[in-house]
Amino acid sequence: MEYALYLGCTIPLRFPHFEYAFREVANILDIQFKEMKGSSCCPDPVATQSLNIDTWLTLAARNLAIAEKMGLDVMTICSGCFETLKTTHVLLKENNEAFDRVNLVLTKIGYEYKGTSKVTHFTELFSQEAMLEKIKNVILRPLDDLNVAAHYGCHLIRPSKIMQFDDPERPESIDTILKVLGANTIKFASKLECCGYCARLNEDIGFKLVEEKMSELNKLELEVDAMVAVCPACVSQYDRKEKLLSRKTGKELDIPILFLPELMAIAFGIEIDKLGLKNRSVKPMKLIEKLKT
Repeated sequence: MEYALYLGCTIPLRFPHFEYAFREVANILDIQFKEMKGSSCCPDPVATQSLNIDTWLTLAARNLAIAEKMGLDVMTICSGCFETLKTTHVLLKENNEAFDRVNLVLTKIGYEYKGTSKVTHFTELFSQEAMLEKIKNVILRPLDDLNVAAHYGCHLIRPSKIMQFDDPERPESIDTILKVLGANTIKFASKLECCGYCARLNEDIGFKLVEEKMSELNKLELEVDAMVAVCPACVSQYDRKEKLLSRKTGKELDIPILFLPELMAIAFGIEIDKLGLKNRSVKPMKLIEKLKT
């Protein structure tokens, strides 16, 4: 099992500990990667697309063309990158005029987009039945004493016609992985709400969305040990704003936010101290102590 690994911008530049956790997990699961040398920003699935869709498609197609030269499908570890690359793959397959416009530009810099490399998010791969069985067989530290809330975010499963992954109204992929790890998954009303990361022109919207979800989790009868996301933007949004909201409102919002591969790495026996769990605004000290007992 081999893929062209597309890291994007956010994880290598801001969250290298996420990349470390993912590579450790992939290595244990015997998933092989080749680095996509020369790849650029995906680009951003919201801002760039809104400004000029042809520029957005061309930059994304160039990244996909690199994978095509390698003869490999693409593996993404960021939901925003997944949406951009997957949408480009689908749209250029459906729109011949856009396909030709993109290649007219790419040929000037020595690239050609053919549409032969598929795009996969690691959650899509890890939630497949055969991989779940493999995950089950390498667990050294079951997480059966943890109560975990799953955050799916916007870009992983929607728009469903394009992403073609999971049920956009009742997604199960992240919960399925968590259950195989042994964790108790939490049901809550705001589970599918946006994190608000892209509402940067009006940050009050982002604060409100974060406050609503984290306040709901804090009010549950069952104590939530952590919330897990599969997008670095979502992890960053909840982690940073949860801390700011605690200072601003006086509410005790202290649920740690983890990147799913971090929790998988713990279950696979990777030393907790190597995962950089303390490198965030909401320090997961109670979680770490619970995991070490």
